[in-house]
Amino acid sequence: MKMSKTKKREQEAYRFIKQKIVSKEWLPQKHIREQDVAKQLEMSRTPIRNAFLQLAEDQLIEIEPYKGAKILPLKIDSKAFQERVEFIELMTNHYFFKLEKTEKQLELHLLKQLLQNMNEFSRAEAMDFEQEEWRFWEALLELEANRYSRSMILSAVREMLPEEGKIQNVLSKSRLTKLKHYNQLLEYLEVPNYPYARREIRIMLNQLLLNIIQSMNE
Repeated sequence: MKMSKTKKREQEAYRFIKQKIVSKEWLPQKHIREQDVAKQLEMSRTPIRNAFLQLAEDQLIEIEPYKGAKILPLKIDSKAFQERVEFIELMTNHYFFKLEKTEKQLELHLLKQLLQNMNEFSRAEAMDFEQEEWRFWEALLELEANRYSRSMILSAVREMLPEEGKIQNVLSKSRLTKLKHYNQLLEYLEVPNYPYARREIRIMLNQLLLNIIQSMNE
């Protein structure tokens, strides 16, 4: 059966909004309105409204009467966490290999400052540590010339830093572990020793994954 024009519009709106959320172009807590999305997609508000309902069912947004909708933090389970670990490990391995091949070296001043900030926030209950960690990864990937690759890695990193839930609790307790590996990473990058830098990222990510898996089995 041929899909109706209205249904096609609904799906187009749904895919558009979901892509903005998943890619982190629209961040959690951002408010979106039917009329604004309708204007962007050049369609009526009816398919947008139906797309909002579907996105709310998928727990990607929360509809707020008379206000539009609020984007919710992406929920991530242990399997999704593992997939992101594997992706980040693969992509950073390729990134450091390119730096080694082209004999490029990162400027470490900002990375050291961000690491110091993370150390200061390591025992705080708020997400200040994770916000600085996000900036750390942005600086770490500064020399990635492929903007798409950089965006995809950063998107995966952000999804590994949930704002709530069991995984967030485990990662909060793993801050000192992260700091130890990040410090070692910077020592290798200062030389630079890219093979050991790749190994340090791999060890850290897999230690975090092990912590998540163990917590889920408790």
